Amino acid sequence: MAANYRYWCGECSYRTPWQTESQGAATQARHYAQRHARRVPGGRVEVRAKRTEGGGCVWLVAALFLVLLLASTCRQEARSAPAPCAAHPAPLSGVAAGAWTCPTSSGGSGTRKPTT
Repeated sequence: MAANYRYWCGECSYRTPWQTESQGAATQARHYAQRHARRVPGGRVEVRAKRTEGGGCVWLVAALFLVLLLASTCRQEARSAPAPCAAHPAPLSGVAAGAWTCPTSSGGSGTRKPTT
């Protein structure tokens, strides 16, 4: 059996160690017989809270889900960014001077001006 009970004396600050219910009651009765002979045993009984297991796994799964969500969001933004364009050495016909064309993701081309 688990040691889940601790008895507190009603007359002084004595408390039993964590024991089974019957062991704790017997220890408290001995204490009253030695220290408080003419009094009826009283005080309170403390019951140890049961340990809940599995809570750590829930937090781990939630943290893993958030990391995967963040990674998928960053990957999606990286795919939607425009591809870099290499400058053509000379402007193509029909394009303003100082500009060049770049291929786009839709197969067409767009006009870019140099940044220098």
